[in-house]
Amino acid sequence: MEKWVTSLGEPAFRGRQLFQWIWEKGARDFSEMTNLPKPLISQLEKTCELNLTTIHQIQKSELQGTSKFLIRLGDGKFVETVLIPEEKRVTVCLSSQVGCALDCDFCATGKMGLLRNLTSGEIADQLLHVRQVSERPITNIVFMGMGEPFHNYEQVIRAANMLNDDLGFSHGARKITISTSGLVPQIRRFADEGHRFKLAVSLNASDNDTRSSIMPVNKRWDISDLVKACQYYTKASKNMITFEYVLLDNINDSIQDAKRLQMIANQVFCKVNVIPYNEVAEGYARPSKKRISRFVEALEGSQFPVTIRWSQGDDIDAACGQLSTAAQGES
Repeated sequence: MEKWVTSLGEPAFRGRQLFQWIWEKGARDFSEMTNLPKPLISQLEKTCELNLTTIHQIQKSELQGTSKFLIRLGDGKFVETVLIPEEKRVTVCLSSQVGCALDCDFCATGKMGLLRNLTSGEIADQLLHVRQVSERPITNIVFMGMGEPFHNYEQVIRAANMLNDDLGFSHGARKITISTSGLVPQIRRFADEGHRFKLAVSLNASDNDTRSSIMPVNKRWDISDLVKACQYYTKASKNMITFEYVLLDNINDSIQDAKRLQMIANQVFCKVNVIPYNEVAEGYARPSKKRISRFVEALEGSQFPVTIRWSQGDDIDAACGQLSTAAQGES
């Protein structure tokens, strides 16, 4: 923005002011930017578009207080964003793509295919909308909505940097988590570039046959490749990784699965989130509470912490794996 405003004949600090008005103060109209000179405001109004996206619909969970935002993009396509208020934190789950190309068999977003990537502005704009509606300050940001964040690597990192910038949201890097289904080259790149954001990896199976059947990405980079990349990341960054493990009834929830998961995760500086499945796809179901308990008990004595993460908002299809926009392209 500094470079851009200087090309207009304005001093560089006007770019910083403009950035602050948009990302720190959440201005939705140029007329709100009271410390900018009127000729510049007039020029901005004639040549620039401030509102990249609009809220098309908000659904709120009657049971958990989770809110799902259907966000309309400038080309008429839609993405979903989720606000998750909990006792000690308020999390926003951001989308990075319209749909997803990875075709994970149990995920609603994967059934859409990939329509397009989001720009960094469209990604960050989701948080602007949610922040205006949320009754409490946002404490955590996760790139775990629609899409594979590392398939849109440059724009996701740029958006995360914007949200972390001292002149923008000034959101702590360790309160921003970027998730991936296991794109090994991008994990290594993330490590090499020294980003301070947290990293989560969707593992979801402890043997290659099962993982390949539910997550085609495993055919390109198998569990061994993934473990090596995660070890490379934790060694380079000194940061703990989070393995996400969606628990599917009679597919990846046996005691043997748990023991294999234990052997995998013991090789990495990590924690494990066990996520009971939120039913979306035909042929997949959430295990019984007894099977969930048996699985977690089998992980006792591990070198890593284990938590059960019950997704919020499943009654409005806002939980993990449930995001999908049926009305793509409608005006």
